[in-house]
Amino acid sequence: MEALARAFPPNVDSEAEFQDLRALSQIRDSSPASSRNTSKGALVKETYAVFSAVHAGMPLSDVRQAILNAEVFRKTSYETRRKIWNALHHRYLLVCSDWIGQALAAATREGRQSSEYLSLVYFYFALRDRLTFDFVTGPLWEKWTQKVTVLEQRDFLAFLEQQAERFPQIKKWRESTRHRLASANLTALRDFGVLKGVKKKRIQRPLIAAETVFHLLSLLSAEGLEGRALIEARDWRLFLWSEADIAYALTELGQKGWIRFEKAGRTVLLQILRGSEGIQ
Repeated sequence: MEALARAFPPNVDSEAEFQDLRALSQIRDSSPASSRNTSKGALVKETYAVFSAVHAGMPLSDVRQAILNAEVFRKTSYETRRKIWNALHHRYLLVCSDWIGQALAAATREGRQSSEYLSLVYFYFALRDRLTFDFVTGPLWEKWTQKVTVLEQRDFLAFLEQQAERFPQIKKWRESTRHRLASANLTALRDFGVLKGVKKKRIQRPLIAAETVFHLLSLLSAEGLEGRALIEARDWRLFLWSEADIAYALTELGQKGWIRFEKAGRTVLLQILRGSEGIQ
């Protein structure tokens, strides 16, 4: 608890806000590898509909029933709506729901294809699924740094083979399950703007909004990272950013007054000034 308290800025002085940030430190998926994204993919349109309704005044506590009752969007069956709720709940509402939910609701103001909305839903989609996070920050990142932009389904399948050494349950998955998971994940990454193309997919740097950068920075701080460790975190690979890209983005947050950021050589001073209540 004391370590977490030291990681947060002085203006975090309410118990509620402290608990929000403490919850944020627990949001990263550390469970065994899962095939949960086999069928549902990015759900960009459905997620947008839900959080647009929240922005319009629907309480987060009413989201589940509204989805199940087909009040937010119409789907062919109750079972389909239930599966969508389970996916959205796991990705965005299971941990730190108020902060993440309200930020997503605010992001819908900019539109479904805006960087404000897409980058935030992508960030939590990747953070809440271990396989997605490890694939993007591993094989996909390595291709990008080697200036290889073509990404094929076999790249994800090879990744699953490697992960099976860490997670033996993958060996029990049917080949059809692996192929569906590979297809669904690559399609989701395309929908989020990390890939482009329908049949032949290529890697591209997604557009990342300042709010999403702030969420990642808040997460890393909540996990106890400070100074240079913050900008060397593996998570920045989700954005396909170099250290120069990270420094530029943090400078922009400093100009907004959200953080204090100074970098001289390998020395980094970084302090979060904006509290979690300051959703834009």
